Amino acid sequence: MPDYTTREMMEAIDQTPPVRTFFQKTFFPTDNTHVTEKVEFDVRKGKRIMAPFVSPRIGGKVITRQGFKTNQFSTPKLAPERALTVDDISQRMIGENIYSQRTPEEREDELLAKDMTDLEESIARRKEWMCRQVLYEGKLDVVDEEEGIDIQVDFGFTNIVVLGTDEQWSLATVDPLKILRARRKKTIKDTGRAPDIAIFSSDVIEDFISNPAIVKAMDVLNIKNVVIEPRIIDPALTFYGRIAELDLDIYTYDEWFLNDEGEDEAMVPPGTVLLAHSSGEGAIEYGLVTQMEDKKFRSYEGKLVPKVWADEKDEVKKVRLTSRPLPRPYDVDSWTIIYVKGANA
Repeated sequence: MPDYTTREMMEAIDQTPPVRTFFQKTFFPTDNTHVTEKVEFDVRKGKRIMAPFVSPRIGGKVITRQGFKTNQFSTPKLAPERALTVDDISQRMIGENIYSQRTPEEREDELLAKDMTDLEESIARRKEWMCRQVLYEGKLDVVDEEEGIDIQVDFGFTNIVVLGTDEQWSLATVDPLKILRARRKKTIKDTGRAPDIAIFSSDVIEDFISNPAIVKAMDVLNIKNVVIEPRIIDPALTFYGRIAELDLDIYTYDEWFLNDEGEDEAMVPPGTVLLAHSSGEGAIEYGLVTQMEDKKFRSYEGKLVPKVWADEKDEVKKVRLTSRPLPRPYDVDSWTIIYVKGANA
């Protein structure tokens, strides 16, 4: 890999197609960069105020500005890195012809480029997890036991509904539409906006489509209030159908991640339904990245900041990619989590 400057590498990364992940793309589609590590933004708890009646003989009445508070958060730091040794570039790479005449320098360029891609994808996966935590819990735990870091970013999310055992959608006596109507109505009351997308966990969608009330709603006098026509969007994302009266599109998102305990975990928590807005619920804020280059500290405003350096004593070259992302909601009352089968927390 040629010796590019950090700025040149940042420009190259910006031109690389990102890893497209559903939660980021749908609910946090906007990126904002900052010139500080800490960022300030408003989090709304919406209330609708009517203009007051005023006597013709007075000028007016003051109404208070309300409905949001300004919070300052320190953006979490992500900085995965890879090491490249003499052994890595001297041996045949996977898929390389056994009689290959490639030079160590050629392998170095390819390995460094691949490492940069791998690091970028690992950051994208962590951001997807961060978006998931904000959506389903309204808070984000930043923990690094080795470094003694244990910070919680809490947005004050309260729209979590846990259904009782007598409200399970697997029961023939329960109408899921009644519950969805109530939650939609509450969101409209609190924010003035109606959710138009529902993300079902795989176990809940099975109970939903086999529920007698839903089966009936699929063909009541040919009105077809509920239409179930599954269509694969990509291997992890399925469009299941639509609830006409609620203007609600139904999806399942069957993606997994390797959690910090080394276990596979579903991106959509089992037993849940997320009611939200397809136009987005927030943005990802990126804090300033500062790193040492040529024995001087240099700071960069950006989403991804690369660094490549060599340790000539140990004959190792390292590549690092740093990012300081924080998903943040615009209005914490604008989406709802329903635990159809009970909360696991």
